[in-house]
Amino acid sequence: MLTRRSFIRSVSLGAAGSTGFAGYGIAGALDLPGLQHTTLELPQLPTEWDGLTIAQISDVHAGPYMPAERMARIAGMVENLEPDLVVFTGDQMDRRPSDADRFVQGFAGITAPLGVFGILGNHDHYFDPRLSERALVEAGITPLVNRGRVLRRGSSELALIGLEDANAGSGRAPDFSLLGRYPNAFRLCLSHQPRTWHDTVAAGAHLTLAGHTHGGQIALNQRNLNVARFQSRYIAGPYRRADATLYVSRGIGVGAVPLRLGAPPEIDILVLRSKADAGILAA
Repeated sequence: MLTRRSFIRSVSLGAAGSTGFAGYGIAGALDLPGLQHTTLELPQLPTEWDGLTIAQISDVHAGPYMPAERMARIAGMVENLEPDLVVFTGDQMDRRPSDADRFVQGFAGITAPLGVFGILGNHDHYFDPRLSERALVEAGITPLVNRGRVLRRGSSELALIGLEDANAGSGRAPDFSLLGRYPNAFRLCLSHQPRTWHDTVAAGAHLTLAGHTHGGQIALNQRNLNVARFQSRYIAGPYRRADATLYVSRGIGVGAVPLRLGAPPEIDILVLRSKADAGILAA
């Protein structure tokens, strides 16, 4: 049986057999991310929040392939876009305690008018989730790990709810019941792994932002030859189920394999509109 690990290994070795092909993939992994602009038309979004612009930064993987200098340039890119809100959707660190220091050096001081918030991903748990959460605080990012924050415009509320990672372990788990605490608000949920989407929808999320997949990272074919297919049917971009929407970011970093093919790194700029949209992929 072809496993995720053997698939990555075989494709990486095949890419290494062609200097130009491998160079393209490695350069793509280490370049500054592109900007992915997406409009999400949401039937439940109150008109007061029409036009809200969110910058989503996912899967940074601070470490050898994501040094502080590169993160600082990415932070500058985001701030120059002047989004209303910035969210980090997990895997800020890769797997070493020193990654937390790198992350703080790179993103310290990033701001947005409505705030900067972050959740943890599975890699943030590889050494110490408390250290990963503290790194968010030291960078000036508000952790929302099984916590919520209500934002207000006029008489309208938007509840931003951040969940713990689905693979956290050690007595830590996502608390989906949080979504039920904000019955009168538009509910925007941050959940690192897109496979939790059906749980967030069942709990009342109108919009869920996720990452984790890297868009496959090695995506020779979106439908079949895509690493992320081993974990989730939700690979990248927007999906719709009834009146609920999921958006999956390809992220900006890489894990153990510094290679991206067919899934370039991206910063996601999401503009929310208070209208129904038939153009989103059905899930």
